Amino acid sequence: MLRFSLVSMIVALAGEASAGCNQELLHVEGWSAKSMAERRVEVSMDLRSTAPKPIRIIEALVYFRDALDEDIGSLPVERDAHIPVGGIYTRLMRPAPAHFDRLLKLRKQDVETHVCVLAVLYEDGTKETF
Repeated sequence: MLRFSLVSMIVALAGEASAGCNQELLHVEGWSAKSMAERRVEVSMDLRSTAPKPIRIIEALVYFRDALDEDIGSLPVERDAHIPVGGIYTRLMRPAPAHFDRLLKLRKQDVETHVCVLAVLYEDGTKETF
């Protein structure tokens, strides 16, 4: 019974976390992970913008999950990323948090990604918060 309650709470919190974000403005085009010294991992992500205007400042996270829907973790998009309309922005996390070493073991087809954009400032000065 305790296990069921814990799972229910986690599902409810996960739903609340994704309720306030836009998952359409940025998409992960590709990612890579490579081993660094002392069991650390470097993660690179290529993000494509589908925003209607160039982005000047952004608050966003890239989420990684395995094929069985287990959370691997999230990485922030650089806040001051300048991303043109339709352009690709590459984010390099060196080092990524330790638990991202799972990306070294998993097949790419067994990793799902999505981007959660919380807020954006466009080049023309307009803001959106989700």
